[in-house]
Amino acid sequence: MGKKKNRAEGVIYDRIEEYEIGDFIAVGGESIVFKGVKKSVGRTYALKFRDRSRWDDFFTYELKTLSRLEKCSTSKLAGVIPAVTGTILGELYRKVPPHKQAQCSNLALTNAEYFCIVEDFIVGCDLNEYCSGDALRGITGHTPMQDAPYEQVVAFQRKLLNWTIQFCEIMAHVTEEHRFLHMDIKPENVMIANETESVTVIDFGKSMELPPRSDAVSLHEEFGEEIGVFGTDGFAAPECCDSAQMRSALGLAETGRADIRSDIFSFGAMLWDCINPEKNLRIKYSESGYFRRDLFNTPKGYIPELEALIVKCTEKDPDMRYQNYDELKKAALHAEKKLLEREKPRKTLLVFSIIAALMTVLLVFSLSVISRRESLTYEIARSNFDKMAADYTEHNLTDFKETAAALIDARPDAKQSYMDVLAVSFKDDDCVSKTELEEVLLKCLDRTNDKTIISTYVDQVMQHINYVSAKTVSESLAIRRSLDSVRSDGMEIARAIANYGSQPVESFDTLGRYRDASDYYNALLYLNKMLMNDTNLKKQIADAKGVDPDLLKSPLA
Repeated sequence: MGKKKNRAEGVIYDRIEEYEIGDFIAVGGESIVFKGVKKSVGRTYALKFRDRSRWDDFFTYELKTLSRLEKCSTSKLAGVIPAVTGTILGELYRKVPPHKQAQCSNLALTNAEYFCIVEDFIVGCDLNEYCSGDALRGITGHTPMQDAPYEQVVAFQRKLLNWTIQFCEIMAHVTEEHRFLHMDIKPENVMIANETESVTVIDFGKSMELPPRSDAVSLHEEFGEEIGVFGTDGFAAPECCDSAQMRSALGLAETGRADIRSDIFSFGAMLWDCINPEKNLRIKYSESGYFRRDLFNTPKGYIPELEALIVKCTEKDPDMRYQNYDELKKAALHAEKKLLEREKPRKTLLVFSIIAALMTVLLVFSLSVISRRESLTYEIARSNFDKMAADYTEHNLTDFKETAAALIDARPDAKQSYMDVLAVSFKDDDCVSKTELEEVLLKCLDRTNDKTIISTYVDQVMQHINYVSAKTVSESLAIRRSLDSVRSDGMEIARAIANYGSQPVESFDTLGRYRDASDYYNALLYLNKMLMNDTNLKKQIADAKGVDPDLLKSPLA
């Protein structure tokens, strides 16, 4: 069997005795990985031990992918070891760190059968280790914590944007040239080289080839009706899962069809995971906030363009995401440019502040240098915003977005700034229909704890919402933890829209309470249609009210 496959598929077959097995590297969903040195050549490889039951899958799926991706930065196959003896498996298990032994316990079974995939060893660490650190391997985490200095945040996001560009170039080759979907993009499957900090995409164990003349694969045709989560929970796109429980948790009618946008969703979820400093913050399917992931849990310093990139990657609807890697790459290049533009005036201002501080020390000892710099920053931001507001139309929305964010960030405690931003928001456009406008308003909510400002913002946004964006905007408000205690009219209606699929009776009651609130006409009209045009939801409401579904009347009738 081995020789036939060797001749037919060009696979180098080897024996485990040819390798000096070194340190444990990692354990994932498919493989347990160790470092190994081939004795005859003295070269280091990654040895990926996998249960023998996955042997056919490897040759059916992964081998085909690896053999066609030799020229880009992906896993490089060096050989296959068809069988590993129980004695060797026992030795491997003893090398596993205690906190990982539970995940590798099958190595210790007397009847365990494993084979080994030999790949080139990358001197570096995976993206999860780079961001979170690994004390046992002596790796320091790089994700900025909540109290991190601004410069650290800027340096880290500059690296992330550079890696995003590299990732897009690699995956364009994988998908658009060779027509493979990775299907398991996550931090553990992206390697960062030590010396060059270049990106390598690894572990194509779940990859799928696109059919001829089609840009999508059907997971149902490949794996049956109940596929559960195909990929990794917390990173897999919603269309890559399928069960009654999953569809209900995500509010989806159907799933099971994956394409290039599915990997793009996973990439956005991966970026979000890398940026968030809190441990164990990874989102599960059953939790809110799985979609449109913003950066409200992160320290200050991340630019809105990076947040917008992640939000667009993680849209629930694939049509709302980037449609290919070229679009995603352009967004990353734009964000990188904006980061550079923001740094130039900041550095200039820093020099000016130092000079001003020296003059202040000489002339007015009582003046606070810090207060002076903050005041100057605010004055500049206020001047720029006022100039923009004087000529504002919907055509200079980008200027509005930049100057509004700068004004709020310059002095987050200045209440009037929030009111001015809100006033300009609807000056030339009577509904929240533009993504960039929505981003500015929602981001302002994350900069203040003032309940009056927050309630005013939420109510104004919901009053100006349009029918098309009602669901998206309402979900963006509802998932924000900072708004959990807000009980304004607009917030109640936003929650009702965001949760109508899982809480139809409560949403129906909210619709009834606000049926005469004409200021919220578009939002209420949308909620009414969603509840009254869905047979299943209408029946749930009717059952709760003790009436026949055909006799259930809309509160807006």
